[in-house]
Amino acid sequence: MLSIGFINKGLNNNKEISIIIVNYNVKDFLLQCLKSVYTETNLSYNIEVIIIDNNSSDDSISAVKKNFPQAVIIENKINAGFPAANNQGFKVATGEFIFMLNPDTELVENSLSLLKDYLEKNPDVAIVVPMLLNDDLSVQRSIFRFPKIKYLLAEMFYLESLARSKYYLKKNPHEISQVDSASGAALFFRRSLFEKTGMLNENLFWIEDVDFCYRVYKSGGKVIYLPRAKVIHHSGKSARTNYRVSVSNQVINKIKFYKIHHSSFKLFLVYLLSVLNVSMRLIVFALLSPFHRVFFLKMKAYWYTIPLIFTATRRI
Repeated sequence: MLSIGFINKGLNNNKEISIIIVNYNVKDFLLQCLKSVYTETNLSYNIEVIIIDNNSSDDSISAVKKNFPQAVIIENKINAGFPAANNQGFKVATGEFIFMLNPDTELVENSLSLLKDYLEKNPDVAIVVPMLLNDDLSVQRSIFRFPKIKYLLAEMFYLESLARSKYYLKKNPHEISQVDSASGAALFFRRSLFEKTGMLNENLFWIEDVDFCYRVYKSGGKVIYLPRAKVIHHSGKSARTNYRVSVSNQVINKIKFYKIHHSSFKLFLVYLLSVLNVSMRLIVFALLSPFHRVFFLKMKAYWYTIPLIFTATRRI
């Protein structure tokens, strides 16, 4: 059972924007994120920041209580996972607008204002997303086409031309455009959207943002990429070392997505391609493993993933 505790005595029902942040052992990033949020919004909007902490052990919550006592905190006694923790925040949010934001982000200048203004002026738009920037301020890959069989083939055989299509790399990244889906690191939408689409699927991980955008698409909503609004995203730090988590989740949750949204035939193809892809990489990294520890860790990750493929959809 999840234990919930709030920093303040109650929630104001007249908020404009609820910013939902899920935290797990990223104290320094979280504090930077909150500083950027409150710097921008201090005089602009009536906001609430809701932090859902997944049982961190790095003193995150004590630091937040000390430096940002106005924040609302939900303290879980277990790691509930990213989708479930976000849903906890959504359920207690009171704002007309929701900003789903990663703790390893920083708002740039008036990004929140731009997102809110755009959504208010475009009632036909369901979600608006900013341009995400890397640490060096280069443009991050943060908008994606929905999963397709051809993209699985591209990953298997390193077909860059298909990958360019998947990540909209042929588009000018500085132009507003409608996209299929976007990174869950920063999604801005009306709270009323949940009435059409429901909240995040708690059985998915690393693809819950794509699944959410897909349900928005099926309901007739639009996802708009607004590059004038910018957010720095310090992403991928843990994934670079925890290959078992990153590899298995990337493979398994694509299978789950096809189970939920596509035909049995397409699901079978995804199963087959996933087995072939993982097996090929397992062999390659096994051969390379004597030469570098990274190759050895990747070999172990793919070995760990193979049996999970065959049980991927049991909980759906």
